[in-house]
Amino acid sequence: MDRQRLHRLGRRLVELSRQVQLEPGDIRPSPAEELIISDVMFHSNSTVGDVVARTGYAQSYVSKCVADLVERGLLVTSTDESDRRRTIIGPSPMLQSATPRRTPPLARILADDLGSDEAAGRALMLLDDLCDVLLDRTPGDSSGNGGGVAGEQGHSP
Repeated sequence: MDRQRLHRLGRRLVELSRQVQLEPGDIRPSPAEELIISDVMFHSNSTVGDVVARTGYAQSYVSKCVADLVERGLLVTSTDESDRRRTIIGPSPMLQSATPRRTPPLARILADDLGSDEAAGRALMLLDDLCDVLLDRTPGDSSGNGGGVAGEQGHSP
């Protein structure tokens, strides 16, 4: 796989993820804001430092995005009672109530996009495998699932 194809795959995955999160016609946050919103939805009661660690964005950038998203009513913040210097971030009630009823399952989006439930199932399986290899390991760690070389295990580059 060459760099351009990898980049195209990444862009396509972002496009698909945007369909899962919002409906057509919604005001769409930037991809970075979407990642921060998703992170907070999955990890409510996080601090800015927690979001930074999981997303890889700079602390100043996450702080700015969170402030913007709070202003737009998508996130809420509160002071950590155990350490009053820390701010806790969570999804707003509006975001919490909108998400379950507006989020089509990825399998349905893939089936519509690929033309069949069978193709969607295969794509989901491959995406799960890709996540296992690329996301569930420490960067720079050559042990475990992600340490292989392209072309090993019967896969062609």
